[in-house]
Amino acid sequence: MSRTLEQREKRARIKALLEAKNLDAVVLKKGANVAWIIGGRAHIPTTLELSCMDVIVYRDRIVVVTNKIEAPRLEAEELTGDEELIVINWFEGREGQLPKGERIGIDGAENDRVNLQSEIETLRRTLNDYELNRFREIGKDAGAALGEAMLDIDSDMSEVEVAGEIAEELWERDLEPVVLLVAGESRIKNFRHPLPTTEDVGSIAMGVICARRKGLIASVTRLVSFGDISADMNDTYRRLLNVESAFLDATKVGATLAEAFTAGQSSYLANGFARDEWTKHHQGGPTGYLPRDFPAHEKTPQLIGLNNAIAWNPSAEGLKVEDTVITTSSGLEIITTDSEWPTIEIAGRARPAIAQR
Repeated sequence: MSRTLEQREKRARIKALLEAKNLDAVVLKKGANVAWIIGGRAHIPTTLELSCMDVIVYRDRIVVVTNKIEAPRLEAEELTGDEELIVINWFEGREGQLPKGERIGIDGAENDRVNLQSEIETLRRTLNDYELNRFREIGKDAGAALGEAMLDIDSDMSEVEVAGEIAEELWERDLEPVVLLVAGESRIKNFRHPLPTTEDVGSIAMGVICARRKGLIASVTRLVSFGDISADMNDTYRRLLNVESAFLDATKVGATLAEAFTAGQSSYLANGFARDEWTKHHQGGPTGYLPRDFPAHEKTPQLIGLNNAIAWNPSAEGLKVEDTVITTSSGLEIITTDSEWPTIEIAGRARPAIAQR
């Protein structure tokens, strides 16, 4: 019943949008938007932007268009029962079942319908109570999965073996690894997006995940050192946590993403990093149904709203820090913490330390 209520609340928001735009319906095709409106899985290959179904949201009803392959599973496992279902043959296209015209919106740019992409993304960014409850569970499980895997690896394992350990912990918790990065000693300072290789991890390992369940995605990074942590590494990491603190402190309801980004950006230099360090990797941004809706930057105008999910990921000199937060009425809530992971207190927050093995 909660998934039904979750969807009905979102449909009410879309109805208000349609009325404001004088439209009759909106067609949702993109996986993130479809997962959002149904509160379930919308993909088959994880690599495709488009969903395995199209969803038409009218002012008074919701219609799902899919093929005979997907329909039985969607009805049994993903849909709420509120939806009307149109089922076509797998060798037919879905487009012929979708309304067109000047009174029909769509979540992208095309000639036959009105582009509502930015409006849908804005609606999607504000999580309702049902989503918040699910997201907290996802965040807790994602942090625990990555933490358990990283505390169980050995220095003579390859990066792909570490990735396998992480993936196993994620799948055991019903989490899909939509992003899975691993860097060891030989690669950690060279690549900001280290797809795992057959290189041994050596003296240090970094694991990075974006983990998804029923559409919602939590992002986490953790670091493990094998042997003593050098004074230089310890100093660099603490300074990086100070940079992250600047991002977090400025992430306030009513502020723009540009303001939060600029606070973190300027903190790099204030904490002794190179002036251009922030240019070597994006710093994060709003999340929820994508690893990032977009990377925030100094000209991002969007306001930070209540119950938004955001993941900042400052990095420098081979190190990175990342957790997923929600903006609540009482301040930021970090949802990917792991009680088993060692922490450092920075600006009143318990932040992940580099674990020592």
